[in-house]
Amino acid sequence: MKTQNHVWLLLLFVFTCSFIIPDATATNTSKSSQQNVELEQAKKHFMNGEFQESIDLLERLMVTKTLPKESYVEASELLAVAYVSMNHDRKASNIFKRVLHRDPDFKPSDHWWPHKRLMNCYYKTFQEVEPSPKRSKKGPGIQTIAIMDFENNSIDDTAKYENLGGALSKVLISDFGVLSNLKVVERERIQYLIEELELTEKQVGGKKIVDESMAPRLGKLLGAHSFIFGSFIRIGDNFRIDARIVKTETGEIFKTASMEGDPDKVLELAKKLTLKISKDLELKIKKMDKEKLEDLGKERVPIEALALFGDAMSNANQEKYEAAYAKLEQALTVAPDFKKARDMLDVIRPYTL
Repeated sequence: MKTQNHVWLLLLFVFTCSFIIPDATATNTSKSSQQNVELEQAKKHFMNGEFQESIDLLERLMVTKTLPKESYVEASELLAVAYVSMNHDRKASNIFKRVLHRDPDFKPSDHWWPHKRLMNCYYKTFQEVEPSPKRSKKGPGIQTIAIMDFENNSIDDTAKYENLGGALSKVLISDFGVLSNLKVVERERIQYLIEELELTEKQVGGKKIVDESMAPRLGKLLGAHSFIFGSFIRIGDNFRIDARIVKTETGEIFKTASMEGDPDKVLELAKKLTLKISKDLELKIKKMDKEKLEDLGKERVPIEALALFGDAMSNANQEKYEAAYAKLEQALTVAPDFKKARDMLDVIRPYTL
């Protein structure tokens, strides 16, 4: 009888404790849910142009030091963007340093590429943390490639296509970026490095600093094995793109490729050029990568829309966000399904409110 009483008392004790002692898992889940809510609130503040409110929430989140890795990186990145938006570049740099020490391969998501000052802040910080980028030596052939802005050789409407070269470079970088056996240097990083070289050599506004002869030097600084230089020309109903592939080690042109066709199918032309260059470089394209590339080429974007996108890129680089926004709206009027323009519009919208 006493044994039965002891059993009942033990069961009663366990049952009572289940109400008194908090469930650690439930507590952690509740805390995580609250942090996710605050992170979403910080995003909303940012998208509404309320940068300081976003900073206040994010700083409080970072102090807790209990964010899971994925949320920590996302919150850190947004906090850095908000700091730069409030001209606190030094604070943004400190955030990047903290993240890079935890993850040396970290870089801001592609979503933020239109924010030049943010990207420059990151690249400057990255150079301080990792001053000597190294070229990959894994696997045969070319592993890392850098694509320069294309030169405008058009005779008619030259001014209209003034910034098309940057937009065309951006498209090709995206196309080559889907190839899993190739690494492509971000355009923003190339531009940052070129500006640094121009300042160092006091050539701002002077002679052109970037041509094939600079490939060895730039390649070493960027960790790139090869460069693609090129030009384009619009003549009536024909659009032509010419590319030169240059070896970093020697600065020699070892392959050339061209593509021409309908100006209203410029993304399709870019896709075909990507495939042609890949073949010249003897890259093995996986079936899945080729399917992704085919999907990118299906988007119908007339040359006029891509030129307006290039104008928006140029304006955003100068932090003329309202002008950039207007150009993007024009581009979307011409090509309503132009995803790059739509994505860029979302990124710069907070700076126009």
